[in-house]
This record gives sequence, C-alpha cells and structure tokens, in this order.
Amino acid sequence: MPTKHQRRLLSVCGLYCGECSIHLRTDEELSYWRSKNVDLDKVRCDGCRSPRKEGTHWSHDCGLVACCINRKRLEFCALCPDLESCQLVKEFAASFEHHRQAVDRLREMRRTGVEQWLTANGYT
Repeated sequence: MPTKHQRRLLSVCGLYCGECSIHLRTDEELSYWRSKNVDLDKVRCDGCRSPRKEGTHWSHDCGLVACCINRKRLEFCALCPDLESCQLVKEFAASFEHHRQAVDRLREMRRTGVEQWLTANGYT
C-alpha cells in the first residue's frame, strides 16, 4: 500500500508507478529489454509527474498525460467530465488487463470523490 508521499506515483490514468516493473527496473524487466537489444538507459520511468522526456519517462509521448495534464490541467483523468466517452481512455483500457484495472480505479475515484479515494487508499 502506498504512503502519502507516494501520491506523485499515482499516474493520471490510474496506474500506480510504485508497482511498475519499468519504474522499479526489475531484473526481469531489464533482462527482457536486453534480449530485445534495447538500450537499458531508455528503460526507465520516473512517473508521469516527472519531466516527460525520453530516458526519464517510458511513455514520454503519452496521449493521456498530454490531454490530462497539459491540455486540461487536471491531476487525474477521473476529474475529467469526458472520462467515460474518452477514446484515449477506452483504447488504454482495452490494451492490457492492468490498464483496464487502472481505469476501474479512475471510475472508483470519480464515484467516491478523488480526495476521499486518495485518503482511503493512503495517497494523502
């Protein structure tokens, strides 16, 4: 369970970076990318609240981050009135099971209220 200083590791899309194998740079993750001949210095992510540039953020060109943070100036997609109709969110949720679970977290945040959800889950 995250602690309050780890709120910055909760991404705009509902993923928790503190559990991400790329963020944690696990041996298994690095071995996988090594086998693909990928420069391991590029297999790094400090979370979507870090400077979003190649070498510090895995998805430095993430459309969800660009929309949520840059365009709409929101902290989480859960705060967006377009959450349920957003094509970016739908595509994200459809891509991997853990992405679908992240979007479910966003929906729960929206239902309970973002600050209440963050408090109940140890992010504040």
